[in-house]
Amino acid sequence: MLYINSKLFTIQMILQFVLLLLFYFFHFGPITQVLLAGILLCSIGIPHGANDHLYRKEQNWLGMAKFLVLYLGIIAAYALLWYFIPLLALLVFFVVSFHHFGQSNFENENISYFPSILWGIVLLAFPVVLHLEEALFIFKAMIGKGNFNEFIYDTSPLTLTNWQIATLLLLGFAYLISIYIYQKQHLLKYCLQLVLVTLWYLFTPLLFGFIVVFCLWHALQSTQHQVIFYTQRYQKRKRDFFIAMLPFSLISLAGFALYLYFFDFNIGQSFILLSLITLPHVLVMHRLYGG
Repeated sequence: MLYINSKLFTIQMILQFVLLLLFYFFHFGPITQVLLAGILLCSIGIPHGANDHLYRKEQNWLGMAKFLVLYLGIIAAYALLWYFIPLLALLVFFVVSFHHFGQSNFENENISYFPSILWGIVLLAFPVVLHLEEALFIFKAMIGKGNFNEFIYDTSPLTLTNWQIATLLLLGFAYLISIYIYQKQHLLKYCLQLVLVTLWYLFTPLLFGFIVVFCLWHALQSTQHQVIFYTQRYQKRKRDFFIAMLPFSLISLAGFALYLYFFDFNIGQSFILLSLITLPHVLVMHRLYGG
């Protein structure tokens, strides 16, 4: 069954609508936002990539060793790129994220599939356009040009300028036109999804809004696709999938906890760490979406 017709998509739509109502009518202070974002990241966001090792071609210990060497080698090579050419590494992160976020929404292996590309751009560009000053600070921090101590959490009401409105409309219409061309039969569902996500970004701060979208609209769908792939390809139970997810999830969470304990929190470094585990994960998932 296509993701767009699945129960999960309907559940996500309902959850997004409920979150919009809650955030609009009740005050979500910084502490509440941090707690909710932390819970989502620890329960869904970080674990959703913890089972990449299950899909290796050689299902034995030697295959596991080869997989880990390649996986960690990609991370190390990307870390070197961040160290020597951070601007290029940032651009790679953008491109990879556009592809990965869009691909999970359409379950399409074609890297030139326009609805997929445009949805990935929408998910990442909308919060940046709406909170440009804060987003540029994060990007500068990632390439070593920003000072985290200068970061100011902006709680002021959002006021849109003409260029922001025009950019949102242009990207939104381009995306819907691509849906009309490629998946006309699902136009209404994709349009409602776009409206709900856009409203969420309009009402929420940059980081909190993006983390919720990342967990709700990407990590959940990615996990569902992995479960279906794993149970059908290897004739396993869903319980086996989640049991296998536990060790690497705990390792990832423990590693991040140790980072926060021994180093002062730095928003740029945190996103770099995210990018390092994202690149090999995207390569694994691209193969899964290809069947």
